[in-house]
Amino acid sequence: MKARNWLGVAAALVLAFAAIVPRGAGALTLADLDAGGSFSAGSLTFDDFDVVIGGDLSVDLTDYAVQVLADGFRISGLISTILGGSGTLLVSYEVSALSPIISGASLLAPGATVGTGAQALVVETLLGPASEVLGSLFVFDVEGVGADPDDSAGFTPVSSVSVVKTVIVGGGMLAAMPMVEQRFLAVPEPLPLILLGSGLAGLAIAGRRREVPV
Repeated sequence: MKARNWLGVAAALVLAFAAIVPRGAGALTLADLDAGGSFSAGSLTFDDFDVVIGGDLSVDLTDYAVQVLADGFRISGLISTILGGSGTLLVSYEVSALSPIISGASLLAPGATVGTGAQALVVETLLGPASEVLGSLFVFDVEGVGADPDDSAGFTPVSSVSVVKTVIVGGGMLAAMPMVEQRFLAVPEPLPLILLGSGLAGLAIAGRRREVPV
């Protein structure tokens, strides 16, 4: 009877998390992206997606909505397991910027765990154009240990970043990661800024010359 009560609580928590995660009308899904889809978020372009799901998670990629943000995107859905189950969601992709350059990334993924051994975490590696490691991000919720739902990293500005993201849930009565939000920091390239500054300085000098009385 006690196990049934825990099962009811776990199921209710999963459904509650899924209900509060915002989903835009006509949102993309991981199925669209895995099939070759791409999208733009501000000055950034996201493409070359590859999605792999294992364990007890739903393998139907249409179950995972993708909401485009001003500087990134959010994956939402029932990324959860109950009664000791486990599952992984692996998402890799490329993000590039034509004019601005990318100098940082952040990750937000508030998890939920119930019961001894339950854990929900996201591990992410960021690679530069030459496959050099730019940084790594890690967020987690581990029952009995604690939680840290967000992480960020800055790095030397680059024009493109390859991302390998692994979401892991499992153990205990419930392990859930109902939302994984990715954002990037894009800044203008130095050369355009220098040219813009030179142009403004030239206009200022020309304006002063006009003010000199003849």
